[in-house]
Amino acid sequence: MTDNNDFFAEGYHFGSLEDAEQARTEKKKAEYFEERLNGKNTKNILAVYDKILDERIFETPVGWEYVKQLQQELRQLGVPEERIRPIPLYVTFAHKEQSTMEALVRERVKPSRKISPDRKKLRTSVIVNIFLGVLVVAMFVITLKSDNPNILNYKKAIVNQYAAWEQELTEREKLVRQKETELGLEWKADEDIYEEK
Repeated sequence: MTDNNDFFAEGYHFGSLEDAEQARTEKKKAEYFEERLNGKNTKNILAVYDKILDERIFETPVGWEYVKQLQQELRQLGVPEERIRPIPLYVTFAHKEQSTMEALVRERVKPSRKISPDRKKLRTSVIVNIFLGVLVVAMFVITLKSDNPNILNYKKAIVNQYAAWEQELTEREKLVRQKETELGLEWKADEDIYEEK
């Protein structure tokens, strides 16, 4: 269990142990920057100040005190006021009703219109699968409508072909028998010859 004194750091009483630890870490960062900037020229100090603001290095009041100190130092060194950026605070301090706070949060946080990569992959996959399904259905329709024998209709095609041959042979045999009767010839199957009647 943590002691309530663990929530104190640099003269502040924080609401959580993590915030107090963050403040202690920021105090060390401020000391590090102070060591490095000691004796540097104004351009370097302004560059470090801008970098600290851009990268949001300090998030607690302990860090903001150091940034405020840098700001005052830049003013004393004669840097024009328009070149010294104000310190952005990314928290709200006024306690308002929940509905008003939600409106402020919605105002600051605008949802992104970007589609997540997983959603893009899912959409692409669905489109490709639908396209492939349509192709498979089209292939089956073409196969069923085709006159050429294939795995789906080969039995029917072969039966139809043999039936057509049998019908053609029967018709030819009738014609041959008609000619035989006209010519008066008779076929003797035993001797495999024709004889006149």
